[in-house]
Amino acid sequence: MKSADLHAFFLAPFLDLAAEQLGEARVRELLEEQGIELELLRDPSAWLSMKDSERIVRTLHEAVGDPLYVARAARAAFTARYMGPLRAIIRAFGNTGKAYEQMVRSLPRFNKVGELGFEQVGPRHVRLTYRQKPGAAAETDPLMCLGRQQNMAAVPTIFDLPPAKLEHPECMHRGDDACVYEIRYVERLPKFRSRLALLLGAGAGVAAALTLELGPLALGVGTVLGAFASWALVRQWELRQELGESQRLVIEQQDALERSTLANEQRFGELLEAKSGVERKVKERTSELLETSARLQQTLDEVRDLAQAKTDFFANVSHELRTPLTLLLSPLEALRRGEAPPGGPEQALETMEANAKRLLRLINQLLDLAKVDAGRATVQRAPVDAGQLVHALVSPAQALAVTQGVALSVETPERSAPVALDPTWMETALGNLLANALRFAESAVTVRFRDAGGELVFEVEDDGPGVPAEDRERIFERFSQASDAARRRGGTGLGLALVQEAARLHGGRAELDEGAGGGALFRLVLPRIVASAPAEPVEARGAEPLPTPRQSGAPEELRSGPDANAPLALVVEDHPELRAFLTDVLAARYRVATAAHGRRGLERARELQPDVVVADVAMPELDGLGLTRALRADPKLRDVPILLVTARGEPSQVLEGFDAGADDYVVKPFHGRELLARLDVQLRIRGMLHRLAHQERLATLGVLAASVAHQVRNPLTALVSGLPAVRRKLTGKADARTDEMLEVFIDCANRIERISVDLLDLSRVDREEEGTLQPGQGLLAAVRLLSARVPDDVEVETDVDEETALEGRAGDLNHVFLNLVDNAARAVGDRGRVRIRGRVEGGRYRITVEDSGPGIEPSVLPRLFDPFVTSRPAGEGTGLGLSIAREIVSAHGGTIDADASPTLGGARFTVVLPLPEGSPRPSPGNTPSASAPRL
Repeated sequence: MKSADLHAFFLAPFLDLAAEQLGEARVRELLEEQGIELELLRDPSAWLSMKDSERIVRTLHEAVGDPLYVARAARAAFTARYMGPLRAIIRAFGNTGKAYEQMVRSLPRFNKVGELGFEQVGPRHVRLTYRQKPGAAAETDPLMCLGRQQNMAAVPTIFDLPPAKLEHPECMHRGDDACVYEIRYVERLPKFRSRLALLLGAGAGVAAALTLELGPLALGVGTVLGAFASWALVRQWELRQELGESQRLVIEQQDALERSTLANEQRFGELLEAKSGVERKVKERTSELLETSARLQQTLDEVRDLAQAKTDFFANVSHELRTPLTLLLSPLEALRRGEAPPGGPEQALETMEANAKRLLRLINQLLDLAKVDAGRATVQRAPVDAGQLVHALVSPAQALAVTQGVALSVETPERSAPVALDPTWMETALGNLLANALRFAESAVTVRFRDAGGELVFEVEDDGPGVPAEDRERIFERFSQASDAARRRGGTGLGLALVQEAARLHGGRAELDEGAGGGALFRLVLPRIVASAPAEPVEARGAEPLPTPRQSGAPEELRSGPDANAPLALVVEDHPELRAFLTDVLAARYRVATAAHGRRGLERARELQPDVVVADVAMPELDGLGLTRALRADPKLRDVPILLVTARGEPSQVLEGFDAGADDYVVKPFHGRELLARLDVQLRIRGMLHRLAHQERLATLGVLAASVAHQVRNPLTALVSGLPAVRRKLTGKADARTDEMLEVFIDCANRIERISVDLLDLSRVDREEEGTLQPGQGLLAAVRLLSARVPDDVEVETDVDEETALEGRAGDLNHVFLNLVDNAARAVGDRGRVRIRGRVEGGRYRITVEDSGPGIEPSVLPRLFDPFVTSRPAGEGTGLGLSIAREIVSAHGGTIDADASPTLGGARFTVVLPLPEGSPRPSPGNTPSASAPRL
């Protein structure tokens, strides 16, 4: 049962004010959520617990959302609405002090948990203390104390006076023992003067009437007039005093309001100023942060660009180092082993020399840049004929330009005065510009020199794709190359940086413009310093080593290889020397096709359908990873083994290649034998996968054949058994036509029975169990199964011993026989002869299958039983049938060979199988021979 702590009348102002703000229905809903009915609170005799009262006040306060809600409700308690006639009585006969005394005396009637008492009483001042009764429910919500404060401050409003000024030095909610309230109020002036004047005026009127001896009526009128006049005069004075007091209070309040307004305005100004200052600081700080962020982002972008450029540089340097190392070490290893290197010894020595020079030049470039970074790079000026220098640099490149189909021309004045230049730096700069132009040119490169008075101008122009606008600003930076991978043509990204350094060291500049044909026009502008001595002859020492015409190799070729049926390897490599080297290495075992970049490699792969692809990773147009993904996405090429050649052997990069679909990786430098070995492994793996798939298909075919044979034999048994019985019953009773039809039915049933038996024999392919088998019957079964496919003009002769028995797996050998007979039938085409023999010779069972077809090419014959080797036209065979046949025959301890048929002129296949130990040699009578023009 809940305790009765506070009277419900205490909450009436709170309920009414909330109803005005929220509506009666909403208040009722809020109270019901707290488990309290509104009607209970309206009951004049209802009491509530302290906990419920606090919960109601808190709920209404939060629902109304007005911070002054409690103050307004507490002050409303002293209005006539809630005090009723008591307010008029107090106003008539009491004062503010008496009202506070009445509050203290009447509190126990409304509050059973607290005590209110006076601590101090003075003129216009009281000190009240509210404390909790011992054992009563504790007050926990500060809103209750706030309501009590506003209630006490509102007492003077009963007399139309301003609210009292209240201080709250001690509070239970702050941990004190009691709540102490210091209250100072304004008291209204007393009215005893007007009342005294009323009595005195009445007395004066009586005295005047008696003195004048007036009648009773006059006495009464004089008394009233005297009393009223006296009261009116004094009351007027009192009202003036009250008005003066009210004016003083109004002035004080106005002054206080003005002071508060000024203080608020000052505070508002300070806040505005502080806000402006904060906004200004925020704006400045934001601007600083944005600038710092922009600088950091710019720095980060520069660092990323530099890191990416360095990464590309190291990748390119690795490529530029490992490629010539491959072309050096592989031929050198072959020579050391006493073997002929690919391309021959002379070509190998030329390749090794050219690539050694290329390595030397790359090392010199790195050393030159190291000198520049260390501040030790200087120019050693010497008298130079600039025109002669240009001719000396261009002459060695003429042979390569002719091979590439590029017209290389030089434009220089006939005579030029000697100038002071550093020959080494000039050879380096012009050599890099010339090599760069030849790398990108389509048909023409022009090298120019002119004396422009105060300047020397060197220009190298090509008609290639040019330099994209977005790359021109950084084209002379170190490690920089074209942003478009399709425009990259190798290099380290150092050549043009060295051109820039050469120009800087000479006090000049390097420029890039667009050529007349849309290509690139590089210009080297140097200050003209006249030499004091004659020019010395110039030898091109620092120009880039250029490949010889043979080293360049054709971008596309088709090398025949050891024979016309050798597997086809596609080499995709942009480096001409390495492409030629790979072609020479692979040509020992493969037919080789080449392509100069990835996109062309993809086109050639779709055109030629190679057996294996060897591709570089770093290539223009389409790199090796993109080529690999494209090949794996092509249904016709997805199973082709792909071997990637790369200078980057880090695990992450190797894994990237495997993720793209590569089968193997070869890291430069490598030996040719390693490349061949890896390709052989990939082809063997491919052969194993094809054989496994083939065996799976054979097993499936066996299951299907067994199912069909069994389904046929069930009704066939009734036919084979029932037809002879029908013929016996009809003997002598049926006409000749009926007898003839019965004979045909019986013959057909017997033929179907033989075919079902042959299918059951074939259905045992690739089963593990071994047993006794008769190879002659397997041969004849193969002939019968293929007879429907043999044209009418093909004669099939058989001479087979059907009785000899062997040990082994009948299904596997039946597959061999079926393959040999099928090959022979295909070889003769629409007209020819096929001869099949099987007999015991020399303790072995010898089988020969001959045909009158075109035979087998001598170059193919030694490899005929290797995987993927076939004598059929492209696309008509997998090259696995004879390889599988050899494995089956070898597993039975036999041999299989092929040669030319001495009698029919085509191919002859011979299978020799061992007989079981102790097996009797069959007599001639047990060796049936059959020969027929057509089966």
